[in-house]
Amino acid sequence: MWNSDIETADPPLGRCPACDVTIPAANLVIAYDTTGDWPRMLATCPDCEDAVNPV
Repeated sequence: MWNSDIETADPPLGRCPACDVTIPAANLVIAYDTTGDWPRMLATCPDCEDAVNPV
């Protein structure tokens, strides 16, 4: 299982909505801006390996 307590130089993207594991910045797949909203991201969860929008 992934150790979500490991610190990296870049802050984490957030947490996986499926399994609540911290998603490191290195797992970012794509980021895009939307008008009026927080920038959206798609990242791979290091634990469940799903493509998710970090929360």
